[in-house]
Amino acid sequence: MGTIWIPDLDVFVGPKYQRLVSAIEQGILQKELPHGTKLPPQRRLADALGVTIGTVTRAYALAEQRGYVEARIGDGTYVNASPVPEMANLQLNMATCQQPLTDQISTLSDCLSLLAKDPTKLSQLLGYRANPLDQHQQTFHHWLKQRGIEQQSEQLIFTHGGQQAIFACLNAFLTKGDVLLHEQYCYPGIRICAKQLGINSIGVPLTSEGVDLVRFEALVQIHRPKLIYLTLNNQNPTCIQYSEQQRQQLLELAQQYQFYIIEDDVNYCLPEEWHSPLWQLAQVLNIQRVIYISSLSKLFSGGLRQGFILVPEPLIAALRLAIHSQCWMVSPLNVELACQLIKRGHITANRDAIIRERQQQCIALGQRLGLTQRWRGLNGWIQLPEDIKAHHLVTALAAKGVLIRHGDDFNCHDNFIRLSLGGAENDTQFRLAIECIESTFNALKQNAYSVV
Repeated sequence: MGTIWIPDLDVFVGPKYQRLVSAIEQGILQKELPHGTKLPPQRRLADALGVTIGTVTRAYALAEQRGYVEARIGDGTYVNASPVPEMANLQLNMATCQQPLTDQISTLSDCLSLLAKDPTKLSQLLGYRANPLDQHQQTFHHWLKQRGIEQQSEQLIFTHGGQQAIFACLNAFLTKGDVLLHEQYCYPGIRICAKQLGINSIGVPLTSEGVDLVRFEALVQIHRPKLIYLTLNNQNPTCIQYSEQQRQQLLELAQQYQFYIIEDDVNYCLPEEWHSPLWQLAQVLNIQRVIYISSLSKLFSGGLRQGFILVPEPLIAALRLAIHSQCWMVSPLNVELACQLIKRGHITANRDAIIRERQQQCIALGQRLGLTQRWRGLNGWIQLPEDIKAHHLVTALAAKGVLIRHGDDFNCHDNFIRLSLGGAENDTQFRLAIECIESTFNALKQNAYSVV
């Protein structure tokens, strides 16, 4: 049986090696590949599928890493056990915003292998460098231009992730006792940065189009802030995307009251969801009042701590000094890996299709449960009915191995939860998590009726 199993890869999505791993998983689930079955030899299966032997080798290696199969030296590859996790043992992090793990390991491995074979480049990367390498600046410069984000390469400053970028901006341009305005519900790290620096952070209420501009302008008039922190493209946690009118008015207010807008564009969007950043509109209107922050962490993986800032020319020196005061230099080795990923075109690979499908499954779940919800990129923002408290659902799911976040984490106390899509290793695990969320919700709802 092991030598005649030939799956249909067209029913799966992603790179061919990833499709083959999914086919192995499905074959085990559907009992086509019982425990102990010998898989076809790699060359024979490659010929049968019309793929390279390297594709099959990579698929078998990933299947072994996930525990589906066991490679026996000189004897072949055998099915190890069912990949279906028992519900009681389900461990899935839907609290952390991260890309699903697909080709990142193999892609990064390829980049490291190439780098290991280039001693000249390695010698460039292993010394202390207060300033980034010119080729790194140029790679990011051209990549951003391809995305429709105009800038000069000298305006680009590298950081160790978006978090350091935020801290560096606050450290460079604000002093103890200054006021920072931000969205009422926002990324918790901004408050942590402000507290560490002795800065007073004040939240601005949100509407469906962005901040409440009337309240916003009133707070600006009262506090005369130097900096405003906003997440316009995919607001965290609410998944709001600021309207075009909001963006225009924010730039006009920035010009009128002479403050700078920190635009945090770290959060991933699907291609059809993405909006050109406020930075670009500022270039078109020649209003140099935007500091743009982004990162590869939500595009490729959280462990690739490669952030960057685009900054108006008058602010460059102060911002560079703030970064140097924290770490002196951003690792050129890390930037090199990021540049290789950009050149290979493998930052998001084929993960968009996976995220799109998971979004639809979650939207369908919310519709079945009659919930108010908004989805964008990797996150969903969901309001629960009054009879089910967010902290009860979060606690009940954590006991079953599914981690989600409630609104309190973002200073929202109106019975919301946030779900993130990337933590599942495969479609089966994700489906089990969705079933777990639905059954737990219904059980809590039934208990609420019983109490009433």
